[in-house]
Amino acid sequence: MLTGTYLIALASVAAVLSMIGCFFVARGNRAYLASFKLSYFLLTVLVLISTVYLIYLLINDRFEFSYVSSYSSIELPAKYKITSLWAGQEGSFLLWLAMAVLLGLWVKAKAKEQLGWVMFFFILGQVFLLSLLLISSPFRLNSIIPLNGRGLNPLLQNYWMQIHPPIVFLGFASTFIPFAFAMAALATNKYENWVKLTFPWAILSVCTLGAGLFLGGYWAYETLGWGGYWAWDPVENAILVPWLASVALVHGMILEKKKGTFRKSNLFLAITVFLMTIYGTFLTRSGVLADFSVHSFVDLGYTIYLALFLTAFAIISYGLLIYRAKSIVATESGKSPISREFTIYLGMLFLILSGFLVLIGMSAPLLTRLWGEPAAVDISYYIYTNLPIGIVLGFVLGLMPLLSWKSDGWPELRRKLIIPVTAALIIVIIGASLGIRNVAHILFLYAGGFALVANLIHFVERFKRGVRTLQSDLVHIGVGLMLIGVLISSSYSSQQKISLNRGESKEAYGFDIKFENAVQIASNKTQTNLKIFKGSSAFAANPIFLQSEQGLVRNPFIKKFVFYDLYISPEELRSKSSAMADNSYIFSKGQNHTIDDREFTFDRFDIGGHMGSQTEGMIIGAVLSVKSPHGEIDTIIPRQIFQTTDKIDLVPAKIPGSDKRVYLTKIDADKGIVAIGVTVEDNPGEFQDKENLILDISLRPMINMVWLGLILIVIGSGWAIFRRIREV
Repeated sequence: MLTGTYLIALASVAAVLSMIGCFFVARGNRAYLASFKLSYFLLTVLVLISTVYLIYLLINDRFEFSYVSSYSSIELPAKYKITSLWAGQEGSFLLWLAMAVLLGLWVKAKAKEQLGWVMFFFILGQVFLLSLLLISSPFRLNSIIPLNGRGLNPLLQNYWMQIHPPIVFLGFASTFIPFAFAMAALATNKYENWVKLTFPWAILSVCTLGAGLFLGGYWAYETLGWGGYWAWDPVENAILVPWLASVALVHGMILEKKKGTFRKSNLFLAITVFLMTIYGTFLTRSGVLADFSVHSFVDLGYTIYLALFLTAFAIISYGLLIYRAKSIVATESGKSPISREFTIYLGMLFLILSGFLVLIGMSAPLLTRLWGEPAAVDISYYIYTNLPIGIVLGFVLGLMPLLSWKSDGWPELRRKLIIPVTAALIIVIIGASLGIRNVAHILFLYAGGFALVANLIHFVERFKRGVRTLQSDLVHIGVGLMLIGVLISSSYSSQQKISLNRGESKEAYGFDIKFENAVQIASNKTQTNLKIFKGSSAFAANPIFLQSEQGLVRNPFIKKFVFYDLYISPEELRSKSSAMADNSYIFSKGQNHTIDDREFTFDRFDIGGHMGSQTEGMIIGAVLSVKSPHGEIDTIIPRQIFQTTDKIDLVPAKIPGSDKRVYLTKIDADKGIVAIGVTVEDNPGEFQDKENLILDISLRPMINMVWLGLILIVIGSGWAIFRRIREV
């Protein structure tokens, strides 16, 4: 029964033995090479067997294991039982470790003369993960075996959540590689080849972490019903910060490969990217953000160990970098501001600044503990700090393809600027005509348009010469598209609420929306069926209410058009009688209300009153005294007839001297309370018990530019990985 725990323990022993062997190999004792390779092979096999074994337990409903009973259930489809592997902390750490040991096979094959030190530091990262698995094992047993598990959170039963976490953890694991090679270079004081060997894997970090950001954003947009795709949550930022640092590292590596510059900066960034993945893990898994993030995990006893590992890694790595700083020789960087080298440097600087400011914001609950009650920053902090950075990066990104590696003259640059500057101005004029007035937004739009057009021109010029080097242009075009899409979709969306009774239609944004019915399609899922009309075309929409342990979740319906999305999120589903309670008049016994120009008083209930021989159901009425403006008092009795348990007829009472009717819309006999509604004679069905649906309707303009931009970034990065691996 403890097979999995033994596997993790044996893998830990193999990792330690492998590190010891690496250390002796690094010190020149090649006799330990064979034992190191054997130990690492055993480590890889044991970790992979552990991963497969946990999947086996999940698929076969082995609820004696706490992890299985916490994240799986008998009813769960097989594909989601596999997804449960990374639903919890222990399983996700095991997945991360499995990714790392597989990448280690490549590292071992390519490290060559620095094999010992490279693998020593690479396995050190794996020891970190193994320690967390020993602290809280995914193979822990339940004291009492449940008949069924709690199941997977319904929010995670989604296609994007099937592929999002593995991609993110591959990205986290890939950050081990530049870190290990950088530390090996520092340990041996040899810096010639580490960038060439690790460049593809730094791009892999950019690609996978970027894909993780994209998939996570699209999942939130498609699943959570709030209309957004980014909320600056600490769990989102825990991916964003190492991604920004990875992007800066890739550009720094380009400069080192081309010019021999930025060697110290690249070593610093390779270490920092790795440490940021550990720090993000510490923030989100230690429980310190439990009150500030809906995605934060509960503390499973990791806090002190995460803090110790992070501190130890930082002291060892940064300490070694400081110790070697004087001996790290690099070519002096170019001084001309009119060169591609300078724009890359400027871009790196602002990427690092953005990452630092996001890091400060996400760490606020931890930092504020030092002098008082912990507190989180508002979302506006991230917007105000990153908006100007985004403007600068847009201009830098647009200048980069226009400049050569050597210094360009102003006349040549002015000639190249004419088309992108003019095109960006046209984009801004179009934006202003559509309602963009904020000065910062106009600058942001101009910078995004400038970056987009300049890189499109460069892409076309390169394409004429062949497709081999188009990867960076694709990425930069994607960034330009994304900047424009983020601005417009985030700041210029519109939203309105509508209330629909079953069978009723209302207009919103030029669409006629009809509520047909609501159907319970699962024990925790209700589907609302809408028919949408626009001109001569029509389509169905099916937003869903989903009841989860976290509360009611609203899955939206999204209809994509070229320039916008129609986003329909269900807010509330209720019966008409309860819906009318807010608009009805509530009476307790003896209480009176003035309705129109008459005073109504609720005197008592009338139970079982005579309604004729055709009525067989139970009858309850409310005896009301009605005082006219002239002082005349009449008695009326509106009634409810309970024909069956699910059918109630409302029988109105006519107001003397008026064409209006009074309906008894709600009865609470225990509390002695009734509600009445008043309507005109020709609308007697208004108060019948009907389903009432509240919808949030919004238009998300240019949001497809966000997704297209992110897709181009991922495609360009992925293409670059294969090209650079072939070069290595």
